[in-house]
Amino acid sequence: MSDCREGSVPQRPIYGPGGLTSLLAQNRTAAHLHLAEGYVARAYCIQPTDLYRTTRGKAHMAEARQLVMYLAHVEIGMPLINVARHYRRDRSTVAHACRGIEERREDPIFDELVGQIERLISMRQEMAAELALGGVQ
Repeated sequence: MSDCREGSVPQRPIYGPGGLTSLLAQNRTAAHLHLAEGYVARAYCIQPTDLYRTTRGKAHMAEARQLVMYLAHVEIGMPLINVARHYRRDRSTVAHACRGIEERREDPIFDELVGQIERLISMRQEMAAELALGGVQ
């Protein structure tokens, strides 16, 4: 068993199931989700902690939560069930939020807002850059 007291050095790193690659992927997803939450909170003039309220909250807070759940699923690639667990909602609530955001994207102004946030948090650009450089070593 490793000793985590100050000054001690573990004999081997603790990565959990899936090893280092899995840990890096989890951290990358968490980082992009954190960015999404920050940008959405700023766009809706709320605190990022408002996205985690167990109650619906005011209409603009609920809409912001729906948008960040949509981004988590569509842009970041989290499965609906994981998004639901993260925000303490039912999977069907997340699916409903995603459908609602897709419908709202017919409004060009809303679509531009979502598109700007998608570009800021895109994991696709990061992955493309890694592939161009020969992958993560």
